[in-house]
Amino acid sequence: MTATQGTDDSNSLASTVGDSPELTALRSAELAEMDLFKECSPEELVPVAARLHPLRAERGRVLMRQGEEATFFVLIQSGAVEVSHSGDDGSVVWGEASAGVIVGEIALLRDKPRTATVTATADVTGFVGDEKAFAAIVDLPGVSDHLLRTVRQRLAAFITPMPVEFEGDITLLLRPVLPGDTERISSPTAEFSSETLYRRFMSNLTPSPSLMNYLFHVDYVEHFVWVLVDGEDGPVVADARFVRDVDNPAVAEVAFIVADDYQGRGIGSFLMDAAIIAARVGGIQRFTVRMLSENDSMRSIFDRYGADWKRDEPGVVVTEFDVPPIESVRIDPELVSEIQAMTREVLRASGS
Repeated sequence: MTATQGTDDSNSLASTVGDSPELTALRSAELAEMDLFKECSPEELVPVAARLHPLRAERGRVLMRQGEEATFFVLIQSGAVEVSHSGDDGSVVWGEASAGVIVGEIALLRDKPRTATVTATADVTGFVGDEKAFAAIVDLPGVSDHLLRTVRQRLAAFITPMPVEFEGDITLLLRPVLPGDTERISSPTAEFSSETLYRRFMSNLTPSPSLMNYLFHVDYVEHFVWVLVDGEDGPVVADARFVRDVDNPAVAEVAFIVADDYQGRGIGSFLMDAAIIAARVGGIQRFTVRMLSENDSMRSIFDRYGADWKRDEPGVVVTEFDVPPIESVRIDPELVSEIQAMTREVLRASGS
C-alpha cells in the first residue's frame, strides 16, 4: 500500500492489500538494508515483510492525528516526521523522528487514542503495520535492544534530572526511569514482575518475552516510575512506581524501594510525594499497597495517608487510600511544579 499523497486522512494508512511472494521477498530485502535490522537476514525478515505495507508520503502529510483511533504504526525508512501534542496551552513540539524509528506503536498496543500528531517534515518512505507486525519485529535478533536505545535517546533529549537534597548532605537526581536503567533494586519489600505489569496494562496479544520487555520499559501511562540516581551517570539508588488497575484506571498499586545505604534520609517519604504528584497528573484517584508486614519503615510512610492495614496472606498486608491532593506533599512548591511538568512531558511522549 502506498499512502495517497497530498491527503490529510491519516486513517487511510491503515488499509491493507494482499501481496505476492515476490513482493514480500523484495520488501524483506529492503528491510535488511535498514540499520534496525542489521542483525537479521532477509530470510528472517520474510514473516515481518508479509505483515508490512509500503508507505510514501510527501512533506506536510499527516501520518497520525491526536485523538484518533490507533490502528497502525509507522516504520520510517527515509525522511523525517515531527511529533506534536496540542494541549490546553497550545501546541508543544517534542522533536523529530527519522530513519529507523518506529512511531505510533504504544497507542496501538494499548488500544488507546493517539496523544500526538505526526506530520512528515520531509518526503517519507517507510512501512505501515499492525500490532501483530510490531510483535513480530520486536522478536527479531537485536531489534528490541535497538528500539529501547532509540526510545532512551528520544526521552533523554528533553528530560532534565532534578537535583534533590537529602539528610546526610547528599544530593540525588530525580527523573523518570529510562530504558536501560536498572529499574529494580534487589529487595523483597516491593517488586512487580514484568508479567504482572504486562497483564495489568497491555493488549490482547499473547506477549513474547521481547515484547513484554519492550512494553515494560517504555510505558509511562499505565506504569510510571520515578528513579533517584547518585550522579548524572550514577546508579539508581531508589525508585517509586505505580501501576494502574486493569479494570479501573483511576486505581493504581504503588510501591517504592530505597537501597540499604541510602535509607534513613527521608528518601522514601520524598518518593511517595513524587508518586502522588505524578498520580494526580495522570488521573489516579486511589492507591493500593501490598507489602511485607515486617517492613515498619515503609508502613509508617503509608500510615501518613490513613492506611488501614489488612492481612492478605502470611507475612503480607494490604491497604488502600485516596491519593492525597498535591497541596499536601512536603516538597518545595518550585520543585512540585517541575515534577508536574516533567510528568506531563513523559505522559505525552509515551502515548502516541
